[in-house]
Amino acid sequence: MAGGPRPDPRGGAARAALSPILAIGFLGALSGAGGLGAAALPEGAGLLGAACPGPGAAELLLLPEDAARLDDAPVGGLTVTGAYTGTGMREGDRPKPVGVFLRDGDVASREFGRMDGLLIVAPDGSARIALASAAELEGRRHDLTDLDGRRAFLDAASEAGASVLQSHLLIRDGALDLRPVEDAPLAVRRVLFQTGDGALGLWQSGARALTLYDAAEELARLHAPVMALNLDMGGYDFCERAGEGRPAACSLLDRASLGKLSNLIRLRTAESCP
Repeated sequence: MAGGPRPDPRGGAARAALSPILAIGFLGALSGAGGLGAAALPEGAGLLGAACPGPGAAELLLLPEDAARLDDAPVGGLTVTGAYTGTGMREGDRPKPVGVFLRDGDVASREFGRMDGLLIVAPDGSARIALASAAELEGRRHDLTDLDGRRAFLDAASEAGASVLQSHLLIRDGALDLRPVEDAPLAVRRVLFQTGDGALGLWQSGARALTLYDAAEELARLHAPVMALNLDMGGYDFCERAGEGRPAACSLLDRASLGKLSNLIRLRTAESCP
């Protein structure tokens, strides 16, 4: 049975900030995210990690099918919650991502959400953030807001073996893609962004609870991304960094809580750049 999305994070009642104990944990995770290497990669305040441009930058994991692949992360690999998870379930009583979602060409959700952003990951792991109404794939531009355009995109993505998720764009072509909203909710924010040379970065507001607009404005000021996509957080916040030994958690949830999530994004960070 198809399930609807949770409330839009861009409006509604305010949420409380994190407790002091959780705040310390988040700040500690951020302070340990340095050493990003190449000067061309994103760097600076709030950065959780950055991936090299080109092949191997990113991959999408569908849960619960890909849960075992968490153990295959390269050293320095950063895995976080991706698209929102709906209130209903997909086939097999499994959590369902909100919006269009494909993993390695397999369609997990055909339902178009009222969100204007996409992350498109090619089979070789190269990735880019795109506008849903003008998504380029295999040399063609597709408008996913149109039913025929969406069908053509899904067919092309399936044939190409691409992975795709949908979410809210916060920055589009270097400009903010949202406006301030009165009484907008406050929450810790995590954003996937892309620079002009194609490098992907993960930014987080630390322990601070911000409106989505304030988070986007701060990200734009600090990192000047070309595109930026909101990622799911709150009670769905998962973040894990792979190391030589046991992975380090950088979130509220750990692996024991993955049953409520439908998907994850993994970045191959600068520690393992070629």
